[in-house]
Amino acid sequence: MTYPGPGWQPSPYGGYAPRQNTAPAYIAAALFAVCAVLSLVISILSIDKGARTIEMYIAVPGMMFSEDITGNGDFGYSTGISVGCTFALLAVLLAVRLSFARWLIAVLGGLVAMYYMYAVIKVLVDGGGEFIAALALALVLWVLATVLVLLPPVGQAMRGRRF
Repeated sequence: MTYPGPGWQPSPYGGYAPRQNTAPAYIAAALFAVCAVLSLVISILSIDKGARTIEMYIAVPGMMFSEDITGNGDFGYSTGISVGCTFALLAVLLAVRLSFARWLIAVLGGLVAMYYMYAVIKVLVDGGGEFIAALALALVLWVLATVLVLLPPVGQAMRGRRF
């Protein structure tokens, strides 16, 4: 049997099979990297009282629980920076196509998306509809990234895929 050309590789079942497409894993990793950078930027910039706005302040992951836990914004800032750094590392592991990183990032991404859903509802119930833009953007990004990483093409792109 002759080699069919680029884009094909030998199959363990005989003949040739198309190479697996790794682009979905890279796209999911890039989307989570954007979410991580957004969390880091918002968290770090909102520490400075002169640079922050109310939209930025409430968009920090964990800020909705900060007043209840510490009485100030310290819990929110540390949670936001921790979320950003954790997801930056997991995005790199996802880009390297380690299968466990896919499930870990999906579970943690779901938790962050649920937090943002809670934050959006809380701000709307409290009458802060004009401050919802940054929260809504973060919610859409986190939900999109979490749903994307759970799609079957991302699973097929991971390293342990068998034909």
